[in-house]
Amino acid sequence: MSSPPSDRLLAEFDRSLLRTSRHTLDTESPLVRSGVRGLIGDEPLELPVPPVVEDEQVHVLHVDDDPRLGELTRDHFERIDDQFEVVTAASAVGALDHLDDERFDCVVSDYEMPNTNGLELLEIVRERYPDLPFILFTGKGSEAIASDAIAAGVTDYMQKELTADQYEVLANRVQNAVEQYRTQERFWNALSWYRHLLEQDIAGVFILQDGRFAYVNDRLAELFGHPKCQLVGSSPEDVAASTNDSLARLAELD
Repeated sequence: MSSPPSDRLLAEFDRSLLRTSRHTLDTESPLVRSGVRGLIGDEPLELPVPPVVEDEQVHVLHVDDDPRLGELTRDHFERIDDQFEVVTAASAVGALDHLDDERFDCVVSDYEMPNTNGLELLEIVRERYPDLPFILFTGKGSEAIASDAIAAGVTDYMQKELTADQYEVLANRVQNAVEQYRTQERFWNALSWYRHLLEQDIAGVFILQDGRFAYVNDRLAELFGHPKCQLVGSSPEDVAASTNDSLARLAELD
């Protein structure tokens, strides 16, 4: 079941959650291109966002070559919280087919599987879906495997004990990972929407950092009558003082 679209124009994002997103390494990101990567600091970040429809279900892909464990995990998850929808796959190939055909919020994978192990699957998933939560849930645990998993970008790592309590812990870790993932995705989707607005030059848009323009679009520069290179690094007060009608133009943007 989905909740109705939100009519909120501004959404607040915890910047600490965004530091772990691999989008921050993307040179095409507006935060990188505009030279304001420092925006991912400590204070909450507010961005205008389009209306969204939130999916209340948590879609989990469980990968294990033992079908009985797949069914056991699905049953435990759906008993713990009816928001969980678990799809099982018996191999890495099957898991990738599911990922190509459906949308998932988290992958929970065994380590030992035929042909492709859990770490190799993790590496493929990271190439295709950089931020998708991936939890390695394995009965073959070691410090070396845990270290390799962390290096490959695993979200979490747990050893199987196959107890009801263990599934409670696993379900909680999945929920936490999905919450962070959805926050990151909502941020980057909003930023993509925001970049589209910038590139359309429909309105004058600017980003202030420490009281100075960190970014201005072409439309704002046109309204002020100054080149963008002169506006970036200046304060609104400095710019307003340099042109008689700049204050009036700035007021039109409010």
